[in-house]
Amino acid sequence: MADQSLHQQNTPAEQSSFLYYTALAGGILVLGLIIVPAVLPPVEQSRDAARRSQSKYALKQMGLAFHLYHDQHDLFPPGSIETAEGQPGHSWLTAMLPYLDQRNLHQQIDFDKAWDDPANQRPFQQLVPVYRNPNIQETVSADGYALSHYQGNELVLQPNQGIRISEISDGVSNTIFAVEAGEDFKAWGDPANLTNPSQMFAPGKNTPYAGGKHVLFGDGSIRFLSEKTDPAVLKALSTPAGGEKVGDF
Repeated sequence: MADQSLHQQNTPAEQSSFLYYTALAGGILVLGLIIVPAVLPPVEQSRDAARRSQSKYALKQMGLAFHLYHDQHDLFPPGSIETAEGQPGHSWLTAMLPYLDQRNLHQQIDFDKAWDDPANQRPFQQLVPVYRNPNIQETVSADGYALSHYQGNELVLQPNQGIRISEISDGVSNTIFAVEAGEDFKAWGDPANLTNPSQMFAPGKNTPYAGGKHVLFGDGSIRFLSEKTDPAVLKALSTPAGGEKVGDF
């Protein structure tokens, strides 16, 4: 009798109950799958907003440093400085260090030698927080140098010579000084940390944030430019004295 009861089939009522609880469990699982994605995006959006805010603040600090440099030298820093032998020496990012609370680091550099000379290896391996974009994980080059996630406007920051505010006839509020980089990150000491902003959305170029890049203008303001910005507008914003007319952007 005991063996017979083990193989006894469930009654219709028991079968109905089993189907009910199976359906209920499945419904809870589906509901969970629906709820979880609905909860995660706002969290990620919050993190993204925080990273964007930090990058904007970094650019803001650079904008202030540009003007502190100009106040002291009566011009903005050159984009790059060559050594006495005509080789790449130092970058605009290095020149900005004393105005970004990095005077001690600046004093460790031997400016009679190039940035990548073995004598300068140690200071240029140090990470500079303001040159880092929190949305980019790559912070050190293959040879151990600390990277920059920002590039200067090569049309403003020219080799071996600075530019005065009075020479920016297009107006500092209409002239890009620096942009977020999206790829090809270079050491902050590398004089090649320059770009032509008019090409920053060219095919194959990456952006650190979806849809565009944060840009520093010469008046210290920060704007997020869409990757769909009219190329003619980008060109006008890139030149310091091109005489182009810039509308809304």
